[in-house]
Amino acid sequence: MSLLALFNSPTPAKCQEFNLVLQAVHFDSRVVNHDERYYLLVEEAHADDAYRHLKLYVEENAEKTDLRKPLRPLSKGFAGAYLYGLALLVVGALKSTNAFNLYWQANGLAHSIKIWDGEWWRTLTALSLHANAGHLAGNIGFGALFGILVSQYIGSGAAWFTILVAGGLGNALNAFWYPSLHVSIGASTMVFAALGLLGVLSQNGGYTQTHSKARKWVPLFATIALLGFVGTGGEHTDILAHLAGYLCGAASGLLWVYILKRSQDILTDQASFTWATVGLSCLAWVLALN
Repeated sequence: MSLLALFNSPTPAKCQEFNLVLQAVHFDSRVVNHDERYYLLVEEAHADDAYRHLKLYVEENAEKTDLRKPLRPLSKGFAGAYLYGLALLVVGALKSTNAFNLYWQANGLAHSIKIWDGEWWRTLTALSLHANAGHLAGNIGFGALFGILVSQYIGSGAAWFTILVAGGLGNALNAFWYPSLHVSIGASTMVFAALGLLGVLSQNGGYTQTHSKARKWVPLFATIALLGFVGTGGEHTDILAHLAGYLCGAASGLLWVYILKRSQDILTDQASFTWATVGLSCLAWVLALN
């Protein structure tokens, strides 16, 4: 049984109070002491429902309590990050050796004119192509990090499916912005889509209950600052692609916030999102190489 800390305090009183509230509505909760702090633990499967009950209790009693919605453990996002890195490495190897004489880069790069002529799959295949080892390594590192963090909010399968789709939409938007031929490759559009998604989820997802309105915007502003710091440097940096990815990721985050305010059930089947991510990626490459 996996447990999450719903609340913690240096003194036991508030934890015990919240524990009684949850047990009154039949949640299996408990209070433990560790390193001079007290933690209110609940089963991971029921953490979201328990958070909603406590949030209502806090609001009704007008208490100034910093109540945090439980995040999934960081380790839950590692499998998706491994698969992401492996996929980029495999495509990189196939491209560098021109495996099966299929001209991977020519058939898979984001070509603005061909995309708007109907070759939509290029918006996805271009995400797994890279110019050199440094380009590949940077996108694997940053992409895996942001993907793991997004997975804390919506689960690994849903996170990587959303990041892939938002990255593809970012490439489509980038192609639309150029009036003449423009070509690009690289997962950076997807990486910045993950950053935009992370900023919106951390600010709007209700995972931090704070009484300072200004503080609620800090995570979003932090991702915007990171976009400016990392996404605009370098001689060959496609700034518009990075911006397009960020905007599409942020829009996807707002969509998730809207959905999750109405129901959390969509996140229960992470395996379906994972298979959809793999299937969409494979379909795009099959169409590109056909």
